[in-house]
Amino acid sequence: MKEHETNKGVARIYRRIGYVATALALVVVVLGAYVRLSDAGLGCPDWPGCYGHLTVGSAQANASQVNALYPDKPLETGKAIKEMVHRYAAGTLGLLVLALAVIGWWKKRHRVLLTVLAGLIVFQAALGMWTVTMLLQPVVVTGHLLGGMTVLAILWWLLLDNRYRKGLANGASPAPTASSGLRWFAAAGLVLLALQIFLGGWTSTNYAGLACNGFPSCNGQWWPNADYSNAFGLHEVNALDGPGLIAIQWIHRLGAAAVFIVLAALSIKVSPITPKLSLAICALLVAQVSLGVGNVLFGLPLPMADAHNALAALLLLAVIALNHQLNYPLTQSTGRAPKGVLA
Repeated sequence: MKEHETNKGVARIYRRIGYVATALALVVVVLGAYVRLSDAGLGCPDWPGCYGHLTVGSAQANASQVNALYPDKPLETGKAIKEMVHRYAAGTLGLLVLALAVIGWWKKRHRVLLTVLAGLIVFQAALGMWTVTMLLQPVVVTGHLLGGMTVLAILWWLLLDNRYRKGLANGASPAPTASSGLRWFAAAGLVLLALQIFLGGWTSTNYAGLACNGFPSCNGQWWPNADYSNAFGLHEVNALDGPGLIAIQWIHRLGAAAVFIVLAALSIKVSPITPKLSLAICALLVAQVSLGVGNVLFGLPLPMADAHNALAALLLLAVIALNHQLNYPLTQSTGRAPKGVLA
């Protein structure tokens, strides 16, 4: 009996850490976008500290020493604070993932996913360092964004699986899955959305968000003159000229149209099965496209640009939830959990 109660307590802690870690991962993604969009990515020219100190306040207190060490990069307190808040949040997330990994390995739950997640957190830390040391190179910054989204996606999948297991423990039973065609359709929608998130990150890290004036045309053209051959190569930040930036922005727009059509069709298709998720995906699609158009028309206002990143993350979570629902449906709970089941 004591062992059963202990198992239940550990499972409860595991779930709660998962909830907190998932919420914090979303915050870290939004904070990362805010730091990038507010041009604070180099607010601290070193890593992991800031001007050789663990806090911005300490760097301020030693301003003369700091400015002597970094004469070409004077301390800008506002930008440094933004960067360090993001680093503190990311560090806390790393500790939560470590706790999840320890419990998961102890209780033989999600071992493979947690190992991948722990490795990804370490790689994310390296990308964060390279973002600073390699001076915002687009491929590194975009990789950092995609890594953050992947961490969020894995944590969300773990959370959904924990809820599924809890439902089974509380007396529910697995229901028949959706048709294989519908499940493949949902998986394809998820892959397409992931590609579009990459395009959005590439647009942002190359500062191509305003390369096209006007909407839906680009600089008054329906198929603009653009340099597609160099738009997606390895290059330094601000290395592309107008045609290269136009190519990035235009491909991002075409990708947005494709995602809207595919996910809207998918939402309509699954509405009889999961009406709430269908409605959520449709609402997020409309809001996301509206923000994208608004960013172009109003010149990338910071709140709107950051909201565009946040909604991309929420749309990703909604589509992942849909995939989980189609592959692991449950009947309604019929009673209490049988004795000895780890909830």
